[in-house]
Amino acid sequence: MEAEIVPAEVLVPPEAYGRGFRHDDAALVIDGYLRRLAGQEARCRGVFGHLARSFLRRRGQQALGFARLGDYTRERLGLSARELQSLAAVAERLEALPAICAAFEDGGLSWAQVRLVAGVASAETWPEPPPASSTPPDPDETRAAFAPDLDWNAIREAIPDEVEGLAIGCTALDPFALDTRMRAVVRARQRIDWQTGRLLRVFLDRRLYRLMGFSSAGRYLTERLGSSARKARALVALERKTWQAPAFGEAYRAGDLSWVRALTVSPIVTEDTAAAWVGRAQEVTVRRLNDEVEWALAGRDGLAPVAPPPAGATLDEWQTCARPEWELTDSEITFTAPASVVSLFRTAILAFTDRTEWYWIGCERFLCHVRDEWRAQPRHRDPIFERDGWRCAVPACSSRRNLHDHHVLFRSRGGDNARDNRVTVCAAHHLHGIHAGRIRAWGTAPDGVTWELGVRPGHAPLLRCAGDRYVVAR
Repeated sequence: MEAEIVPAEVLVPPEAYGRGFRHDDAALVIDGYLRRLAGQEARCRGVFGHLARSFLRRRGQQALGFARLGDYTRERLGLSARELQSLAAVAERLEALPAICAAFEDGGLSWAQVRLVAGVASAETWPEPPPASSTPPDPDETRAAFAPDLDWNAIREAIPDEVEGLAIGCTALDPFALDTRMRAVVRARQRIDWQTGRLLRVFLDRRLYRLMGFSSAGRYLTERLGSSARKARALVALERKTWQAPAFGEAYRAGDLSWVRALTVSPIVTEDTAAAWVGRAQEVTVRRLNDEVEWALAGRDGLAPVAPPPAGATLDEWQTCARPEWELTDSEITFTAPASVVSLFRTAILAFTDRTEWYWIGCERFLCHVRDEWRAQPRHRDPIFERDGWRCAVPACSSRRNLHDHHVLFRSRGGDNARDNRVTVCAAHHLHGIHAGRIRAWGTAPDGVTWELGVRPGHAPLLRCAGDRYVVAR
């Protein structure tokens, strides 16, 4: 079965002011396809959960050359480590809850319901049915929260053929085979997400959920589809961007851009620059792509299109460029911390803010003060850390602590102590990657080092990069 279960004519957006659009019929048709897509995506999650469980048990990210699970999931799967861990945890719980697992397989429970129930349910059954309520009905109580004729029957949607058998025998697979299978599930889920985003855009823009008795879009998404309202809105936002930049939309639909890469470049993509940014997103790691998008946003003049920087270019000068005083603020700082830390942060901002000024001005002065104090401190005894930006130089690694000064050509093999033979790596990559034989590096630091991740005897490496640029296709 193909992943795209929605007919092509249904996926064509209606005209903005077309008179032929019948809201009642469209609501029922789109709702039916959305429910089928949600069921298909939920079953893909079930397969993904079994693969993720086997992968986490083996600490597969280390065998593939990644120090952190989050670095692996962003680079290879295009999702967060938290989502992968959640999928694995739910899959493990379902094995001990056969009744819930059967209800999920039959489409009676959504993935969101399974995730909530699996955290508190147990395999024991009730000793006897719970007693029926003897409370008389309230005459003022609303009898139905939704439309009375709304179909709530379970939908057991088949998953794509290429996904259905991927969980079979996964407990005996090595991390490399599990990586291949998980990436196949991700591609299938992305095709489902593309269809869902296109239908949701019409459904939410026309507020068709109101015709079905739902008070808000969030209520419809949660109760009817069992999906995250945040993820759904992100799908709609990405869908709107694909219509502004067709090349970007085609790459996302075909799976050439992962979810994370698509979200990363969406703020900077325009119709004129879409092809260039799509090409760059396929050539570099997510870490480098983030740096280049931030560079482009920082140096952009208003809403003018900005092409990607030259390959391998240094981005420091653009990231620290001066901004005109008249320019409106376009950034927001959000963080979560204990109440005492938040109070201390507010006090520090107020200390740098005059009575007639906005708080963001005081925050800017406070951050400048911290930067100046940092720069005034004595330089670190090892200049390699500062040259490499105080972070691990291994491709896709996000570590900025426990840094080591590594000799590209080992001193035991004749390597010298010159700076072009030294590079910054984190402790995990140094000890468990390079010296464990899972990572190889050669060349001239800092920009001429070639890295191989996921090295194993008799096979090609998982990744080969020149700096943060892929040497071969991923």
